[in-house]
Amino acid sequence: MEGINGQQLKWNWLEPILVYLGILFSGLLFSFCSEEIAFLMLTIGMPQTEMAFFAVAYIFQFLVTVLLVLFLSVFVNNAGLNDLGLKNTSWSNYWRYGIMGGLLLMLLVLLLGLPINYLQPDIQPQVFEEMLRSVQGGSEFIMLLVMGAVLAPISEELFYRGMIYPVVRGYLGPRWGAIVAGLIFGLAHWDFWRTIPLAVGGAVLCYFYEKTGSILVTMLAHGVWNGVMAVIVYFSLINV
Repeated sequence: MEGINGQQLKWNWLEPILVYLGILFSGLLFSFCSEEIAFLMLTIGMPQTEMAFFAVAYIFQFLVTVLLVLFLSVFVNNAGLNDLGLKNTSWSNYWRYGIMGGLLLMLLVLLLGLPINYLQPDIQPQVFEEMLRSVQGGSEFIMLLVMGAVLAPISEELFYRGMIYPVVRGYLGPRWGAIVAGLIFGLAHWDFWRTIPLAVGGAVLCYFYEKTGSILVTMLAHGVWNGVMAVIVYFSLINV
């Protein structure tokens, strides 16, 4: 099976499944050890707030995801970073697909969400949005912005575009591979009403990866998407 950049793909379905199971297990472990984690946070002087606990959980999941992807691909299967799409590309690709593509992607997902907001005006916001709505000052917003616009794109692009998409593409080809991989991305957020907008966003990111051969571009586009949305939510609140 051939990867995006022409190399022989060195992993299959088993590795993404193991990564996802590892993410689920780490989440359960974090919840099970919540009291011990709160005590550790207190010991090192971290504030005992919902925001601080959310940040620790977010960073923990980020590290678990990145380390599992790298371990199972690079160390277990002897893949190179190029196999995961971690390769540089032209500045025009970063501008066209990363920055401009990210802005257009944000607008597309926003438009796709309008019918959902109309049909379900009282829909529960995602956890990250809830945290944005509860920020106390600029420092908390900057922390959330880094998490949403930097950490999330790194871990999610490594997993969904770097690891999962090439496998699906190998079986279904680029077009259906992007659609199915995007659907997996949407379903993995466990948000029924937002599955379709997220799936479309995931499929478009697969297209960006296909056009550029680099998930550094999709990380940038994903970061622009998340970052601009976070700024919109934050400033819509402080201007109320």
